[in-house]
Amino acid sequence: MALKKESLEFINFHTRYYYDRAQNIFIFILSGSLDKEPILELKNRIHDLITTRNYNFIVDLSHVTYISSTGLGFLMYLMKYRNDFIFLSSPSEMIFKAFKLLDTDDLFMFYFNPDELKKRASISDEIINLIKEETQAIRDINYKKRWVKILRENFPTYYEAMKEVEKLTPFIQQAEQLEAISLPTQGKYICVLYKFLDRILFRVAKLNREEIDDVIVELIAKELMTNSIKHGYDNKPDGIVEANYSLDKEKLVFNVIDYGKGFFPQKASHDLIPPAGLELLRKIFDKVDINEAPKKSVEGRVLGKGTMVTLTKNLVS
Repeated sequence: MALKKESLEFINFHTRYYYDRAQNIFIFILSGSLDKEPILELKNRIHDLITTRNYNFIVDLSHVTYISSTGLGFLMYLMKYRNDFIFLSSPSEMIFKAFKLLDTDDLFMFYFNPDELKKRASISDEIINLIKEETQAIRDINYKKRWVKILRENFPTYYEAMKEVEKLTPFIQQAEQLEAISLPTQGKYICVLYKFLDRILFRVAKLNREEIDDVIVELIAKELMTNSIKHGYDNKPDGIVEANYSLDKEKLVFNVIDYGKGFFPQKASHDLIPPAGLELLRKIFDKVDINEAPKKSVEGRVLGKGTMVTLTKNLVS
């Protein structure tokens, strides 16, 4: 079997993929954070390969540390072009939660050990050994502080990210102390929104981390901030995103506001992969409301009516 090998590397993301047109087999070894940009690039890379014929897919997720709605959408995209099967390695419990949130866990076949594939799908020893070798070769980098990991994704080197920490310190302090924060529309500030959310959910509202853990908080922060940056401000860096909360005995209410063009969930998306961010939020929170931003004077760029996303979590004593 003549397997062709290609690879793709981003900040905090790496993949090697192998394929053989004659045998209709395609293997992905994914590692790191399955964020929007690297996944869209990967999709573009393989589009001409997999849309001209159907393949049997094997996807290793054992070293995946985060999966976005775009990452889940990519797996659904592969599903459309499968021949007989698509097997996913059983991911960590934290990653598997994302599948459960969108009820997609029943759509895929999972394996715990590559050796299972020999009996279940007649996969050759050559491919099974290849998967074992590749997964052993991947180094899974863990960060003690998740907000630093999120910040790191925006910079090509660890040194540049650490230099940026000093500039972000005032924003981090606000996220740790205040009831409302205001952030520039740049991807690096996702880590600040994550810190704010983490504090409000667990230290203020005292929610159970078994229900919403740090992976889910990262997912929420990335989806909300990315929507404001992309849909609200067309990736212009001089807008602002505000976040605030209120809490009583019955519920936690969390608002994220931008003053961009405005986001209308009924409007069809033109993304390469249809986003599932809104549906994810609805799975996590008891109520999700999307309205126009409050009318007020703001210092940043204003492009339209803006958007206010209100997330409500009922509290159980």
